[in-house]
Amino acid sequence: MRPVRLLLPQDGLRRWHVALADRLARDGRTVAVDLAHAGPPTTPGLALVETLERTLLRRGSRPCPLDAADAADAADLPTGRPAQEGELVVDLTGAPSPRAGALAPTFDGLFGDDARDAILLDGRAPWLELVDPAAAPPLSFGRALPAVDRPWTLRFGRAAVATRIATLIEAALSRTPPIPFRASAPAARGRARGPSGFARDLLADGIRRRLTRLVVDDHHWRIGWRAVGPGGSTLASGRWPAGARWRWLMDDRRRYYADPFPFERDGRTFAFCEDYRYATGLGALCVFEVDSAGAPGPVRTILEENVHFSYPFVFEHAGETWMMPETSGARELRLYRATRFPDRWTLDRTLMSGISVSDATIIEDGGRHWLLATTDEGGSSWDCLSVFSGPGPLGPWTREGDGPALIDASSARPAGRMSRVGGELRRPVQDCTTGYGGGLAICRIDALGGPGAFAQTVLSRLEAPAGAGAHGVHTLNLGGGFEFIDALIPRRWRGDPERQR
Repeated sequence: MRPVRLLLPQDGLRRWHVALADRLARDGRTVAVDLAHAGPPTTPGLALVETLERTLLRRGSRPCPLDAADAADAADLPTGRPAQEGELVVDLTGAPSPRAGALAPTFDGLFGDDARDAILLDGRAPWLELVDPAAAPPLSFGRALPAVDRPWTLRFGRAAVATRIATLIEAALSRTPPIPFRASAPAARGRARGPSGFARDLLADGIRRRLTRLVVDDHHWRIGWRAVGPGGSTLASGRWPAGARWRWLMDDRRRYYADPFPFERDGRTFAFCEDYRYATGLGALCVFEVDSAGAPGPVRTILEENVHFSYPFVFEHAGETWMMPETSGARELRLYRATRFPDRWTLDRTLMSGISVSDATIIEDGGRHWLLATTDEGGSSWDCLSVFSGPGPLGPWTREGDGPALIDASSARPAGRMSRVGGELRRPVQDCTTGYGGGLAICRIDALGGPGAFAQTVLSRLEAPAGAGAHGVHTLNLGGGFEFIDALIPRRWRGDPERQR
């Protein structure tokens, strides 16, 4: 294995630095650490932001990869080792100019922690690249768009970025030799606000969120559907149809319904979905029927255990009906078989264990079956797409490559079934750049198999349908002549919600 040398900030050593060095060493790699002074100290404005976050958001006591490293852990770092021939040097000091001959992360094409913070303070995640700036032109050894689960906090934004920098480094080192490609040009994605502006916005936003949560729940989902007309499906057209009339599934506001998966059987359309109960904080699985006119029948619970269920991916195989729901909280991927369709199911087998798999979705292509899902990889479940292959939809499943096939919060996490459109293999994905459930994207899959072979093209991006009264959407599925979505709608609507149909 190629040895690696990490350049770490002497005055700003963090837990993630120590954890990265430890993981690389446990993988059998020779690791050396040089402690160096980083860039300029934290400005008073950034210090104020950090103080306000700890005070207003009360996040200071929760462990975080950006916490200062323990003195004992820092003392165990392999410092003082002489240089070795062929070692890969990675500069993680956060300085605006990396050491000559070293790889370093860039943020929207710019080096240094100041660039990272300016972008995070603008309320968005930066595009990351692990770059060799000495090459002409500069070469990239991997790129990623991380998910920032809490975009309103600088601390957790920094942690999300740090986690994915570590993922890029481990992925690059797993390839022997690391395979470079041309680095991207700096992205012009808007002007970042200064720390003082962020501090004022943070305080105002904290007050607004607190008041909002007294009267609404910002993450109350509702299932909607429409008849697919002459304009065809959204997956095919890449846009919502103009003037579409959506019907919405009613709930008692003590729960929400989400993740609709329609399934047609004997000319009847059944919609399987998640039933999230606020009282327990767990999701069960339910089914309801939609008649030919689009009217819904009663909602029936079909699967409920002491685990959170969601994303009920239903399919037929070998004369049986199967369901592969998400059970990522149990770190398992389970397969259920219908013993009486549509409301009785039994656990048939556990497909994967010891791994957190979210929104697993299957497609057949090239004589094999492929399972696409996001995996947490030590960070968010939104941004790391993993690809698995198998001889059939029941597995066994083998992971393609040594790590994520894609790290991109804007187009990694599945949002429904994949299907063919005019010879193209397309998949709906979640666009989490503005937060979970912020929007969708329609992607064309250009390549699936082989390590490093996955490739896709984003064809369009979609916010919630106009006129739906929603400010987010995160599932898109087609079945029985209807198109189903779930939309992020305030828990308490003004007036009769049925009038929103």
